[in-house]
Amino acid sequence: MKVGMNLPAQFPFGSTEQLLPIYEQVGFDSYWAPDHILGVFHPGLWADTPLSTLAADPDAFYDPFCYGARIGTMTNLPFGISVTDATRRGAADLARAALTLNDLIPGGFILGIGSGEAESLVPFGYPFERPVGVLEEVLGDLRSLLDTGRMPTGIGRMGLPLRAEGRGGPRVWIAGHGPRMLRLTGQFGDGWLPAWWMSPDEYGKNLGVIAKHAADAGRPTPEASLLPFIIFAESVDRAAEMFEKDPLGKLFGLFAKGSMWEANGLTHPLGNDSKGFIDVIIHDLDPDELRDLAPTIPFEMVQQVLFIGNADELAGQFEAYARNGLEHVVMANLTGVVGGMDEIVARAMDMPKLKAVLSDL
Repeated sequence: MKVGMNLPAQFPFGSTEQLLPIYEQVGFDSYWAPDHILGVFHPGLWADTPLSTLAADPDAFYDPFCYGARIGTMTNLPFGISVTDATRRGAADLARAALTLNDLIPGGFILGIGSGEAESLVPFGYPFERPVGVLEEVLGDLRSLLDTGRMPTGIGRMGLPLRAEGRGGPRVWIAGHGPRMLRLTGQFGDGWLPAWWMSPDEYGKNLGVIAKHAADAGRPTPEASLLPFIIFAESVDRAAEMFEKDPLGKLFGLFAKGSMWEANGLTHPLGNDSKGFIDVIIHDLDPDELRDLAPTIPFEMVQQVLFIGNADELAGQFEAYARNGLEHVVMANLTGVVGGMDEIVARAMDMPKLKAVLSDL
């Protein structure tokens, strides 16, 4: 299995400069950066969050396309976006950026794209009424521009080379989850990059659906990936204790779908029809109410969003996905959400240990 790593694509850049040489020594296969404007922490609660000692503002995200150009001067590995959407950038802009970065970055470029999340669209005036429909329209044009250099109709074209010497063209990985998104992944994607939690069996079934759509479209099955948000801990049981001690970390449970809350006999604050990550804008919620809510969220709800445990426990979880077709895991390390810097230091060797085990799968 290949193992990718999300970089700390936030201000200050010194965090990236410190971590990238360490990641190079670990031997990852790819680097990634998210495309968020707002983050997942309420700024009114940030000062009380252990990770706040590392960054002054939880929303200080770099533009990942600009950030990627800088990363390309620091490594020979592929760089990807995890993930952008089709609302803020149209097909021509996406194609030009992808071709530019694929030419400038020695390891090549992977354009991760999905239908988007409310938090990076609605507060900034972007429409969010039909995000999947917008994505489908953009993907058709994007695929044509990257494959042929031209729009499907009209005179629009790309003058940039469609292939970079030794690494081919930029790849498009789609964050598909629902039935329509799985179809689009098969029709247009070079890779599949889901970020919502699903069981290993669900993962395998969805990959089978994607493979069928790809075959129907005359395309190869997309490379199977997964974007897990990880917290390393001494053990799952110890992590549960730490979340009780630092209950603000349990607010990650808000990003679990309402159906998961209902299955646990609970009611999501936005109702059990909430889509979790897609529609929760934590900045819209009252910080005092969130502070009161956090201790009432069961640790089990946090486990519906985050992968938690020591290297051995996490390896066991990901091995189940590997048996169901996972080929390239892209990890986002959130260690320190509980425990802060002390926990980050204590768990320093877990990442290379996990990477070594996963690379052997």
